[in-house]
Amino acid sequence: MSEKKSVIKPITQKRLMNIALYYLGRYESSAENLRQLLQRRIRRAEMKGAVVPNDVQMWIDSIIKEMLRLGYVDDRRFALSITEKYRKAGKSQNYIRQKLVLAGISPDIQEEISTAIDEGETELEAALLLVKKRKLGRFRREEERTLFRKKDLAVLARAGFSYQTALKALGESGREEEENVWN
Repeated sequence: MSEKKSVIKPITQKRLMNIALYYLGRYESSAENLRQLLQRRIRRAEMKGAVVPNDVQMWIDSIIKEMLRLGYVDDRRFALSITEKYRKAGKSQNYIRQKLVLAGISPDIQEEISTAIDEGETELEAALLLVKKRKLGRFRREEERTLFRKKDLAVLARAGFSYQTALKALGESGREEEENVWN
């Protein structure tokens, strides 16, 4: 049997540019997200035995500057698309803000997007969207509602909603149950 040897491609500025263009052709990205992607690709190639030139960080910086200049990378546009995506999925403002932080979006852009969210949908509307989408609370069969109440609250908590917002979104229940929900 013959063994297949993987060819280790050298890390060059042109190759990194091609990786960036291919990725940006498929996905929206922030500048920091693109930087992390290129650094992961370099580490992966290095682990396979590729030689990493000393200029690689300068190459990454110049590639990101070029992508910004060409308009292929726009942090504001990326933040808006992420926000819209997660709002449609019924995620909370806290959840969305965490995703923006992980993507390296500046606090100024986060504040601008947060203001846009406040003007649009409220937290309760987003929670109701998630409840309806996942068929929780009032969208369950009546005999299952009390049985799955804690699980439904947990789903909303993991999505980043406050306890009070989760209670409102799930609908009314007996006072005893609300008092004993975490016991």
